[in-house]
Amino acid sequence: MAYDAVLFDNDGVLTRPTPTAVHRAAVRAAFAEFDVDPTTEAVDAVIHGGLSRIRAVCSLFDLDHETFWPRHEANAAAAQRAAIERGEKTLYADVDALYDVDRTLGVVSNNQHETIETIVDYWQLHELFTLATGREPSVEGFRRRKPSAHYLESAIEEIGGESVLYVGDSNVDIVAANRAGVDSAFVRRPHRTEYELVADPTYEVESLDAIAALC
Repeated sequence: MAYDAVLFDNDGVLTRPTPTAVHRAAVRAAFAEFDVDPTTEAVDAVIHGGLSRIRAVCSLFDLDHETFWPRHEANAAAAQRAAIERGEKTLYADVDALYDVDRTLGVVSNNQHETIETIVDYWQLHELFTLATGREPSVEGFRRRKPSAHYLESAIEEIGGESVLYVGDSNVDIVAANRAGVDSAFVRRPHRTEYELVADPTYEVESLDAIAALC
């Protein structure tokens, strides 16, 4: 099928996933702003949980989650920028294959918008991507992340895409694409070798070279 635009998830697709230690440090830094020293269990609940778990953890320390969350987002963006600068979070080499794709390209990620801006700036990807967006630094922004189609649909509207392919490496990417009514491609990177899909993508590939070939 001919696509006029291809949109990409970021973590695990364009860049390697952020190390867990970086996420944990960001959560601890956010809590420290409120003079809280959380347990590892509380930290991991913030990293891996939804809003209900985040709200529950904040309540343990008498914090309002809507006040805490923007501070978490700022610390997470700063921690990931530092990880990129230290070489702990890197760009996949096959991103270069996308320069041969004569289509409108963009990024739609669950990561913070500030982090996506950092990635585009650091690796000078402005020429490659017409649009690059992440979640807003608020509770509502977190609520709108994939598998909601909110950010994906907004991106499609912004670029004026009529036939769009969305490329991701997780179930939330495939579900969001289905909800937005667009085709999807699942990239089975090495960290996804044993990953089980709950929905069928339009394509399953092993690298971005295959995406270039599809287009």
